[in-house]
Amino acid sequence: MTTEPGGASTPVTAPAPAAPQSVSTRSAARARTTRASPPALTIARGLLLVTAVVLAGVQPALLPVARDLQVAQTATAAKNYAAAADALSNAAARLPYASDLVNRAALAEISAGRFDDAIRDLFAAADLDGWTAARHVALGDAYLGKGDASSALAQWEQALTGAPKDDALLARLANQYEALGRYPDAIRVLTTLTAVRPKDPAVYYRLALLTAATSPADAPARLVIVAAMAPNLASSTQMLVDAIQSGQATGNPAYTFGRVGYAFEQLNEWRLAEEALMHAVVIDPQYSDAFAYLGLAQDRQNKDGLVAYQTAVKLAPQSPLAQYLLGLHWRRAGDSHTALIYLQTAQALDPQNPAIAAEMGGAYASLGDLTSAEIWLTEAVKRDEKNPQFWLLLANFYVDNDYHVAELGLPAARTAVGLAPKSGPAADALGFALVLTGDLTNGERMLLQALTLGGESAATYYHLGILYTRQTRTPEAEAALNHALSLDPQGFYGNLALKALGALTKPSP
Repeated sequence: MTTEPGGASTPVTAPAPAAPQSVSTRSAARARTTRASPPALTIARGLLLVTAVVLAGVQPALLPVARDLQVAQTATAAKNYAAAADALSNAAARLPYASDLVNRAALAEISAGRFDDAIRDLFAAADLDGWTAARHVALGDAYLGKGDASSALAQWEQALTGAPKDDALLARLANQYEALGRYPDAIRVLTTLTAVRPKDPAVYYRLALLTAATSPADAPARLVIVAAMAPNLASSTQMLVDAIQSGQATGNPAYTFGRVGYAFEQLNEWRLAEEALMHAVVIDPQYSDAFAYLGLAQDRQNKDGLVAYQTAVKLAPQSPLAQYLLGLHWRRAGDSHTALIYLQTAQALDPQNPAIAAEMGGAYASLGDLTSAEIWLTEAVKRDEKNPQFWLLLANFYVDNDYHVAELGLPAARTAVGLAPKSGPAADALGFALVLTGDLTNGERMLLQALTLGGESAATYYHLGILYTRQTRTPEAEAALNHALSLDPQGFYGNLALKALGALTKPSP
């Protein structure tokens, strides 16, 4: 969590908008998705044709081809794409001059993830009867499957000359341009796609977001269209409209980009946040807050935001925001000692900020200083008593460390659930607190409820594993702990699960 200086606590990782993060590449007869199955109807038609020829007595040698096509049709229906690819490849090998069979084999190989084979067969089919837009699309899909985005893009661009209104192809291009940071190209393609899919809010949404990141003044009209088409996106679009308008009111373009970048961070649109914030710092190299949020956007993309954070602190050493976010950077890097230097400075500059207090508590806990951790996590709760996140952090501190659970951890977890009754993590904290205090029946009920509310969670499966261990339900304990390990193999709960599994399987003396 983070706060703007002097403001209320605001989660940086706000829930993402309820819309696709990329434009859907719908299946089309001439433009296939990378792993889409070979069309059963096409295989069936080929099977009927070959069968008819065989029955007419024209080509008895085609009986094996008919069998291959039948196998491919059955395998495709069962989603066994490897078997379908094998069968179609056999059929193509029997009739090497039948370009349609070779092409079908290539498409099946893409579905089966055999991208090198697909590339070979697509070139072979093209040698027989030339290149088509659909063939270029398929070749692009195969290249993308191999991780060669540049070659994929080149093929799709070539396909566009022959199929300029193909919606699945346009969607491929828009998604790839955006992934590569080629936002003007993505905007151009998305503008065309809005004419092809005039009722698809996902297309308008991506177009509006990319416009806001690169040219905020042009975005409000497009954002209004999105809100009218999809009311579930109204809060997200309004956040961006408000950011643009507040920036424009200052007459400072850098501030407009900065506000837009911060709004994108609230929406978990980290790449677009980085784009907007880069504009902000280029326009105004003294804009410390923009550098601070730029570092955050880079960190969240697994880039290194350290230089941006350090620039922010150098420009504004009295900024609690800059000091706080640099502290978070070192926390994520696993260096809580260094983190505390900046967090303590931030806390001195903004002593009433609960997010800073909470982060200090986490840093002390990671260093094993449970007394200091408890003090600062409790301070966070005192400064924002209605925020379930701070109660949850406090509850997790007690249960994760098996520290004052009955006296303080259990009440904190109950408060977190009371404030957020539909929160899976809160239910998990309460469930494990109950387990640790001996109420195994209600503990199990809450942990299972946590899975229902929050879905797959390494923490919850680890806690279930501990519960089942205490109940001597060894097979269930092993299953739960192994699942926790698979969900978080290198993380906190994965390591705990690994230790618990070792103790579980260790023979008794």
